[in-house]
Amino acid sequence: MIDSLKQERRYRRTETLILNGLTTLLQQKSIKEITVRELADLVDINRSTFYLHYTDIYDLLEKTEQRLLQQLTAAINDKWENQKAPNHFFEFLEQAFTILSENALLCSALMGPNGDIAFLRTIETLFRDEGVKTLRAFAPKELRDQDLQYAISFALAGCMGLVERWLKNGCQETPTHMAELTLLLLREGTTSIGTPPLHGTMAFHTNL
Repeated sequence: MIDSLKQERRYRRTETLILNGLTTLLQQKSIKEITVRELADLVDINRSTFYLHYTDIYDLLEKTEQRLLQQLTAAINDKWENQKAPNHFFEFLEQAFTILSENALLCSALMGPNGDIAFLRTIETLFRDEGVKTLRAFAPKELRDQDLQYAISFALAGCMGLVERWLKNGCQETPTHMAELTLLLLREGTTSIGTPPLHGTMAFHTNL
C-alpha cells in the first residue's frame, strides 16, 4: 500500500514536471516545433519516462486540453446549465475564473501566439449555446434572434479578450472580482440594446 502511494505521488510529480515544461516551451514556440527530447531535457527526465505518460507531444497537448475542458464543462453543468438563475451564472463565472487562475501559465500559453486556436474555438463553442440562453434573459424580449447571435459573438470575443488581459497581468484581481466585472459588462451590453425601428437602424438606450 505504501509503495503504491509512493508510485502515485511520483507519477503525479512527473506529470506536473511535464506540464510545466510544455507550458514553458509553448511560451517560446509552436507545438510543432517542440520535441520530446527538448521537453525531457528541460524538466530533467528521461525520454522513456515521458513515454510512460504520453505517446508524443501532440498526445500531451490533447490530454492537457481535455483535462482543462473537463473542469470547465463540470463548472457549466454544476453552476450554469442546470440552474438558470442569474446568481448561478455568477457562480459559474467565479468558478471558471478560479479554474483559469489555477492554470494561469498554461491558459496564457494556450491563448498566446503559439497556442492552439482549435482549442480556443472549442471553448467558445462550449459557451455559445448556454450563453445565448443567458443573454436572452438579460436582453429585451423584442431583440431578434439574429441580433442575439451577433450579441453572443460580440460577448464571447470580449470575454476572451478580458481573460487574456487578466492572465497577462498575472491574475492580480480575484476570480470574484473578475466574475462581477464580466457579469456587469454582459448585462449592460445586452440590456442597452433597444428594438430596431421601422427604418432598420438599431436604437440604443442610455442613462447618460
